[in-house]
Amino acid sequence: MSGKNQYNVLVDMEDETVYNQPATIESDGLEFQDFTSSSNAGSSAKAPPPPPSANNINYFDTQQQTSPRSNKPLWSLDYYAQFFDVDTTQVLERCLKSLYPVGDFASDTLNNQPDLYGPFWIATTVVFAVFVCSSLAGSLAAYMNDATHVYDFRLLSYAVFVIYTYSFVSPVLVWASTKYYGCQPNLLEIIDFYGYSLTIWIPVSVLCVMPFDIARWVFVSIAFALTAFFLTKNLYMVISRADAKTSRFILLAILLAHAIFALVLKVAFYSYDFRNTSKSEVPPPDFSKVIDVLYPEQHEQLVEVTLKHELTSLSHLFGDRPTNFSKAYIIKSVPGLIVIPNPFTPQAQRYLIKESLSNYPRPPNISNLDTHYDIDVDGLWQLYEKEEQGILKDYLVPKKATAESDSSDDDTDIDTYEEEPQPQTQTQTCPATACSPSFVPDLSGPKPDPLPAATVPLLKPSELIRKIRWITLGYHYHWPTKTYHFDRRYPVPDDVAELTHAVAVAVEGIGYEGEQPWRNTYRGADFRAQAGVVNYYQYRDALMGHVDRSELNMEAPLISLSLGNACIYLIGGETRDTEPVALHLRSGDIVVMTEACRKAFHGVPRILEDTLPDYLSPAATYPDAPNWKLFGTYISTSRININIRQVYKEHSST
Repeated sequence: MSGKNQYNVLVDMEDETVYNQPATIESDGLEFQDFTSSSNAGSSAKAPPPPPSANNINYFDTQQQTSPRSNKPLWSLDYYAQFFDVDTTQVLERCLKSLYPVGDFASDTLNNQPDLYGPFWIATTVVFAVFVCSSLAGSLAAYMNDATHVYDFRLLSYAVFVIYTYSFVSPVLVWASTKYYGCQPNLLEIIDFYGYSLTIWIPVSVLCVMPFDIARWVFVSIAFALTAFFLTKNLYMVISRADAKTSRFILLAILLAHAIFALVLKVAFYSYDFRNTSKSEVPPPDFSKVIDVLYPEQHEQLVEVTLKHELTSLSHLFGDRPTNFSKAYIIKSVPGLIVIPNPFTPQAQRYLIKESLSNYPRPPNISNLDTHYDIDVDGLWQLYEKEEQGILKDYLVPKKATAESDSSDDDTDIDTYEEEPQPQTQTQTCPATACSPSFVPDLSGPKPDPLPAATVPLLKPSELIRKIRWITLGYHYHWPTKTYHFDRRYPVPDDVAELTHAVAVAVEGIGYEGEQPWRNTYRGADFRAQAGVVNYYQYRDALMGHVDRSELNMEAPLISLSLGNACIYLIGGETRDTEPVALHLRSGDIVVMTEACRKAFHGVPRILEDTLPDYLSPAATYPDAPNWKLFGTYISTSRININIRQVYKEHSST
């Protein structure tokens, strides 16, 4: 026969006479041989297979296959493109299996067909998730702290470096070490182990936006444990081919690197301070050094004294107390300072708070807002009430016209204009500072009013009411020169004048006969409430250390009333070198600075949050204040301080 159907030997198996062992059949069995190449009959040995060419070398240690995957040149894009030839369903399946590490990931999930598409895009997604969620959490933390958030795009570069290094450099190091110890590793599979194990960090990045650091630690710990188990389970099949000591060493190195990676993510990207770190909280005061008149037995610096007169007998504005009140305290190291713990009834405090918000800011008294806004003669509080009642809708308090008036959508904060001195002309003679010992109030120099700012924003009454910082009573105060407008004298409200006059009478003759003896010799009957400032503090506000030298009469006491949340009050000496004494002042407390300490530096560095007395809460109703809710809401995050002075000596006038 010819062609492929030609037979070299034909044996009839049924013919026993013919069935003798031919030369082509072994004695121990039947073996077929190919005799088609009769021309090569002289070559008895089969030629060995040709060595693999450079084009066929598998640098990823995958199984040598006859598929196109191993037949591409190393320098061609097709060689690498074959490792990205995977569909979305496969990638999603591999991601989910990495979150639930059961079975052999290489054979059961990858089907011995690892890819580079999944590891690359998962690592890229983690970079994006880490940066975006970290930036979002940082902006939320800044918002909660009433601070400005600046996006740090260096974090993006840092995230790229950390995550790509871990995703691709770590697998190469593991592959090289196991290759060295003869473990026959597969580089592409190891890259897949590391790449797909990053899947868990995508939801963890989102969850770590929450403002609870303990929860963030829990999420990071869970992600670390899950990925550590996944890597250990799959890499151990390769590592275990080395001796036991080497296997343990490589495994510990892998876990250590993984722990460092998780810790870097937590510290660098999942750590945000959601606590209020505004200036009202930083730094926190050391209460162990704060003198609290509520606990006099704990402070040897406090000395209890008796007022010359019981306060409620001098004025009904302290309220109807069931018992007489005549107790006060002095501080040994601060000559001239007298502290009267809250002598007011709750009703009396509510009355003063209402007056301080609704009546005292009305004309002829002026506030820091009057320079810039054209406020209704009935006052800002009345506008606020109408807005809350729905009478005023979308009402914006108008600004005063200026020569440089511009658009009303500028968002410059009114706070930046408080007490801001305006440029002075060459003919003015203004003192450098009222804190200077040589300061003398100017009685005749020009005191021009500050000009309204064109860039303050238009605000609703409910927004503007929180921007009020001070009002002046009696003589108007000229903030740029720290002196009074002696030609602008208005009466101090009668209730404030009566209260402070009663206090001046009650503290007459009080003193201390110790290492620093002093005595208040000013006659209470001579005290006249001629000027005052009402300060309005929000939680984040503070009053810097200063000295009040603007009054011509420095012998008369300065009387200060506290209302609302508590504060820390500091008072030192006549220079800034004296270490101040810290006092804890609560709502209703009265501080009297007599002549001996009138020139002492003092200030309020912090308002104590959530220290409002229950009897001022907006949640309750009171017969004496049926409309208290709005006042209570304001004072729940605020402190009001009324301080009154006598400008002239005794009965002298302008």
